[in-house]
Amino acid sequence: MSSKRKHNSIKELKARYGLMFISPWIIGMILFFIYPIFHSIWLSFSNLSLGADGIITEFVKGSNYYKILVTDPKYLNNVLDTIKGMLISVPFILVVSMVLALLLNGEYKGRIFFRGLYFMPVIIATGVVLQLFLKAASTNATEAAVSDAAGFDMIDFNAVLSGLNLPESIETYLSSVLSDIFMLVWQSGIQTVLIIAGLQSIPELHYEVARVEGANSWETFWFVTFPQLIRTMILVIIFTIIEYCSLNTNTIISTAYAKFNDLEYGVGSAMLWFYYMFVAVIMLVIFFLYNKFFAKKWGESA
Repeated sequence: MSSKRKHNSIKELKARYGLMFISPWIIGMILFFIYPIFHSIWLSFSNLSLGADGIITEFVKGSNYYKILVTDPKYLNNVLDTIKGMLISVPFILVVSMVLALLLNGEYKGRIFFRGLYFMPVIIATGVVLQLFLKAASTNATEAAVSDAAGFDMIDFNAVLSGLNLPESIETYLSSVLSDIFMLVWQSGIQTVLIIAGLQSIPELHYEVARVEGANSWETFWFVTFPQLIRTMILVIIFTIIEYCSLNTNTIISTAYAKFNDLEYGVGSAMLWFYYMFVAVIMLVIFFLYNKFFAKKWGESA
């Protein structure tokens, strides 16, 4: 009986210590994440003004959403343009990340060096360097300078694509990708690392079975590697969508921040919440398609 009490007391002591260690995180989570989220939702249904008694908050129901969806002629177009850019950029980033991960996961000399080299943009992107670069890249003059420095001006992609007689939709997609190819490759670092981690989690036994069965490299990728990576790819897709939709160069985010600077917190909050709800619907559709078509086929074997 005493040993049981001692065992329980030790468990309670460990639980108490664990709670003590994570309590700063819990407090920070409540103060700097959960509370601001609910407060911003409240602001999206309110108007703030300065009066003699300080800040006055007036509940206006859905007036702010009516302003951005009906009165503002640019907001919905900006949302659609952002989603269109996302549909163009995300597939390219996924393909580039997959190719780089397959190359960097191979067995050859200097593999560690090249992994560090391809991960360098991620390190730079966490600081002020990329922010200054993105801010400067918003001007046509700097974009031309970047293209000249990268050597992209040596090829007229529009002329090449028009000479291939491709369908207009494909030509538009390729033109958009090639015009932003430098930034898209720059943004593929974390995705490459995640896919490398997924590749290294695949049991070598599966590849041995594929070799015994006589599968070539192409068949091994589609019947062994890709099915085992499906969960990792879902993570990479969601991460890429969130990263793309939260860039500071995003028109919707910059417009909402401008509203905040003009003390129109209600309209700015409504802009961001409608935009993020739209993005959340897209991610829910991705999860639905994954569960519908991939989870049952490959999820169990993965």
